[in-house]
Amino acid sequence: MFPAAVDTTGRVENDRVVRLIETYRDTGDQRAIRKLFEVHGRILNHIVRRYSDSSNESYEDLLQVGYVGLVKAVNGYKMDSTAKFSSYAYSMIDGEIRHHFRDTALVKRPRWARSLYSKVSEATVRLTAELGRPPLVEEIAQDVNVTTEGVLELMKLFLDTNVASLDEEKNDEDGADVSAIKNIQYEAFSLPLEDRIQLEQALESLSEIQKQVVDLFFYKDLSQTEIGTLLKLPQRKVSRIIAAATKSLRGTLGTRK
Repeated sequence: MFPAAVDTTGRVENDRVVRLIETYRDTGDQRAIRKLFEVHGRILNHIVRRYSDSSNESYEDLLQVGYVGLVKAVNGYKMDSTAKFSSYAYSMIDGEIRHHFRDTALVKRPRWARSLYSKVSEATVRLTAELGRPPLVEEIAQDVNVTTEGVLELMKLFLDTNVASLDEEKNDEDGADVSAIKNIQYEAFSLPLEDRIQLEQALESLSEIQKQVVDLFFYKDLSQTEIGTLLKLPQRKVSRIIAAATKSLRGTLGTRK
């Protein structure tokens, strides 16, 4: 791990960092967060360089992911913590990049598919331990609240293999029948799985910058100002991108109903 001792002035320096965090939180002063970026640039660059050197991801792409982790550290650091902010920031940046790699590891499958596949995998491991045998597909389906046909299609999507109970005519290079992936029963305060899949598919119709901004705003909970700082865009531009993306999504989803 990169040594926390990079903060050479010790507690005095950490107090200065804390004051910058307080200023940013209280006033939204972008000069404060830019200064925080400068102060912790060495840590950020060290982590990003380490991962970019051992992966196919570009340094620039991972740097943006690292910036998101640093912003989360600024927003999440507890002022009364006994740990230095530099140590906390290191953990958040490293964790954000690791999460990025987990998200993209499975051949860039859609977000909904990665999430559901993770649930199916976890259920399979847990049920195997509970039952003392590999679970039936039906048992996995009940556990994750997805139809049996949906679990089989998900397996086909990720494993790219023949499943005996699937119709042979569907087993072609076009992949899984996504329309078969549905909830067994709807859950309160949660979109039905088929609606979430439609939303994710609609997101694919957006431009790259729209996808990027929507991801940072709706999925990573960054403010428009923080997104502007990360992407070097005016806050008004970020606001217009969000508005245009939202309008496009409404139009795309409306035509599918």
